[in-house]
Amino acid sequence: MSGRTPLVILGAGGFGPEVAWAARNANSVSPQHALVGFCDDDPTKAGGRTADLPVLGAPEDAAQALAERPRFICAIGNNAIRAKVVARALALGWTPTTVIDPSVIVAPGVVVGDGTYVGAGSILSPNARIGNYVLINHHCSIGHDSRLDDYVSVQPGGRISGGCHLAEGASVASNGVVAPGRRVGRYATVGAASFAIRDVPDGHTVIGTPARAIAKKA
Repeated sequence: MSGRTPLVILGAGGFGPEVAWAARNANSVSPQHALVGFCDDDPTKAGGRTADLPVLGAPEDAAQALAERPRFICAIGNNAIRAKVVARALALGWTPTTVIDPSVIVAPGVVVGDGTYVGAGSILSPNARIGNYVLINHHCSIGHDSRLDDYVSVQPGGRISGGCHLAEGASVASNGVVAPGRRVGRYATVGAASFAIRDVPDGHTVIGTPARAIAKKA
């Protein structure tokens, strides 16, 4: 473990092991993460194991037990909940870290923020700007000159075309597509296998091909 930074993964659900897998893959290329375990608010998970790592309880409980303040990455798929849990970790003095699977293709000019995860087989095209605490899952493509703000999520197979803007908390579900130059608003959602050919207003959910609005968050 010499030279590796202690890393805690926030969220011991199904997505947590995927992030642990990517961190281990990254270690196989350049050792950097000392995986300490998971934090989760579910009391039934505390003391158990996930992906062969201990579940340390809630972040506040883990902070009392750990010998030093770790780095963290949040593996919670719900963007609004992820933002709240990240705020708690930051209040504990923990430092965010970014985990990028080594199979990811990163083009020149790409910028990736703190606390962001990029899964296996994804492509980040030239001059893409990825914010903080973003989740980009397996086999996604982020087009040239696109901008993903903080707390965005793109699920497996998501396709973000060139010049798009995904505002804070926006979600693109599995195999969703955003047409070139379109904007997906704050905490808006493009449904699974849907094609957003127009801008998606803040808080709206759109589905279908072409995607049409079905709901708006209160």
